[in-house]
Amino acid sequence: MKNQQSGYTLVELSVVMALAGLIVVGSLVGATTLLHQQTVNELATQNADAIKRVNEAYAQLPSYAGLSLRQAVSFGAFSQFAITQRATNNVTVTHPLRGAVGVAPVNGGAQAWGLYLNAIPAELCAELLLQSAPVADALVIFPGGMGNPNDWSRGLFIDTNVPAITFGAGFGAAAPRIVKNLTEEIAPAALSAACQDAGDSLGVLLLKSKLR
Repeated sequence: MKNQQSGYTLVELSVVMALAGLIVVGSLVGATTLLHQQTVNELATQNADAIKRVNEAYAQLPSYAGLSLRQAVSFGAFSQFAITQRATNNVTVTHPLRGAVGVAPVNGGAQAWGLYLNAIPAELCAELLLQSAPVADALVIFPGGMGNPNDWSRGLFIDTNVPAITFGAGFGAAAPRIVKNLTEEIAPAALSAACQDAGDSLGVLLLKSKLR
């Protein structure tokens, strides 16, 4: 009479280990996705609040002349961001993803201003801009980002007749990608393509204008 074997075979153990690994990987991916979504939601909400506070301060003025990061901070913008040297000309603001924040008027203040966020991970790009579209009149991606968070203002121009924003030469291969212009709505397909082509980390510019 044959003795009955007990325990698991090597093949059975391998199958169990593989299934366990898939469950763990799936859980990690799901947790990472939820974390990314929460981060984007919080950042988009904070950006909307910053834009609202600046626009309220300039609502009765003909232009955004004189607007600076220091002034934006004094208006209560970026209350959830990390702020250093508040109330000085050396003030810096860092968003929750640890990138620098910039604020500047376009062309010295004319009719528009921009909120710039540096060091945005590429995987968050499309979702962040889709959530930002309702509160921004124009959206721009800067591949690789910029060392100076206000450098975007040196080459951006506004054609008031259209109206539309344009960029001059000088950015080279890292030329800005306009994914929503002043008189246009955002195109999800174009936005996704621009985000994918922008590298691992990028800069995002949200523009507000009195021309729209």
